[in-house]
Amino acid sequence: MKIVIAPDSFKESLAAVAVAACIENGFREIFPSAEYVTLPLADGGEGTVDVLLQGLSGQKHFTEVEGPQGKPVSAMWAILDKSPANPKQTALIEIAAASGLDLLTAEERNPLITSTFGTGQLILAAINQGAESIIIGLGGSATNDGGAGIVQALGGRLLTNDGQEIGKGGQALSELASIDLSGVDKRCQDIELIVACDVTNPLCGEQGASHTFGPQKGATKTDVLALDNALSQFATVAQQQDQPDHQHSASYGAAGGTPLGLSLLFNLQIKPGIEMVLDVLQANNVLNGANLVITGEGQMDNQTLQGKTPYGIAKRASLQGIPTIGIAGSLGSEIEDLYTEINCVFGTVRSPQNLPQVLREAEQNLTCTARNIAATLQLGANIVR
Repeated sequence: MKIVIAPDSFKESLAAVAVAACIENGFREIFPSAEYVTLPLADGGEGTVDVLLQGLSGQKHFTEVEGPQGKPVSAMWAILDKSPANPKQTALIEIAAASGLDLLTAEERNPLITSTFGTGQLILAAINQGAESIIIGLGGSATNDGGAGIVQALGGRLLTNDGQEIGKGGQALSELASIDLSGVDKRCQDIELIVACDVTNPLCGEQGASHTFGPQKGATKTDVLALDNALSQFATVAQQQDQPDHQHSASYGAAGGTPLGLSLLFNLQIKPGIEMVLDVLQANNVLNGANLVITGEGQMDNQTLQGKTPYGIAKRASLQGIPTIGIAGSLGSEIEDLYTEINCVFGTVRSPQNLPQVLREAEQNLTCTARNIAATLQLGANIVR
């Protein structure tokens, strides 16, 4: 029996590699002789670089850049080794490494002032290292500045009516009147930029970046309206650079609208993060001959259907006729539609607990849940004989 274990991380508690290990340990108690293949995954958010380096050879780099509120942080990124399958010098970057929500305390979260400037500094570091292609994952950002900070870090000038440069952060975009790209690093024109994201939300409107993701980044109801208007202003002014109106473009709401700023500098390609990761790691080959796939993430709910890891791997498994079991730290609302691809889903929390306790016991609870699922499979097989 071949079992493929292909989870995402459990945010704030376990990395994807650790999640896969817990599930394998639980299953091995019941099925010790099974063949286990672990395939830790990510969908463009935190952990994407580490996940890709599992299947590809490359070197990690650490660069000191500005964090989301300007404080210095040491941000990790990577350069892949060239190969016949990957002939270009390719850099891997996560926006979360320099501009991520996890870099701030809950009290510090404020998308009115947080900036993607540090991510722009990472892109510049990759270019200086000889990158010809850059893959950037957009999950886990603390920002809502439309990627304006990236534009500023790479030499663009965002100007007010009187020709002064605006400040950093989402709120400053409300003052934007013109964009001067004459100082942008010329090497950007030759870079192949692949944006990996796990959402399809537009830039503006009720389903856009500010309304959908602003509150989790610290935005109040008043802030959300101001930020949405500011992104709309950015998109309108960006049209002066022969840009389309991206206010309603799919996926432009990712990472607080970061694709908008990137589109001013690069000829970017936007790809679903999980599909990009699955292709790079040759997941179809890994799944070949498997009897069962086990996947999971910290919380599974209706958003899992919007390009998240469990749904992505389950679709691949379904195409090969392989059943999938999902395990989550918690189960949210409206999970019924998950059953179109995932045969069954389980939560790991044993009883009502506060969040710190849940995070502390994540490894124990996950291993126990996996063991119980395996035991149930074994019992079912014995009953139907």
